[in-house]
Amino acid sequence: MGDARAISAGEVDALIVVGASQIWGPPVEDAQPLDYTAALTAMRAILKPGDRVVYGEAIWSAPPTPQAIAPLAGLVDEYLSLADLLELVEASGFLVADFGEASLEEWDEFESGFAARLVDEVACLPVNDPRRAEVAGALRGQRAAYLRGYRGILGFAWLCLIAC
Repeated sequence: MGDARAISAGEVDALIVVGASQIWGPPVEDAQPLDYTAALTAMRAILKPGDRVVYGEAIWSAPPTPQAIAPLAGLVDEYLSLADLLELVEASGFLVADFGEASLEEWDEFESGFAARLVDEVACLPVNDPRRAEVAGALRGQRAAYLRGYRGILGFAWLCLIAC
């Protein structure tokens, strides 16, 4: 396991890459659409024809709403749909051998795990600690963003690819 950006062409014959658009794209702090093309181009440059990739990436599972985009980067075009991602993948020099999308139950589990860090932090802080209210507020904000915002709209795709 390591930084995919440090891999030289021909060094590997398979990759497992999750969030490649955040690896090879603009920093998340810039609040720009994911650069799927840069990620796919970089992965393809590393691989020889026939090499394999398990590729995981954020997608829109449903058309984005104002409530869904507000807690994210605020952009309707921040992510692609699964269909658009598959077309881009194939145009970038890969065959799609298999694909799927995380279920809503899997997303709930992921979000619960993400929030668990904040729950643990609140639980460990003394009642009179001023940081407790701040962390509890962050927890409420994260849950609201998910449950009242992007739940069922922001998704996660996984693709099994073969370099052409």
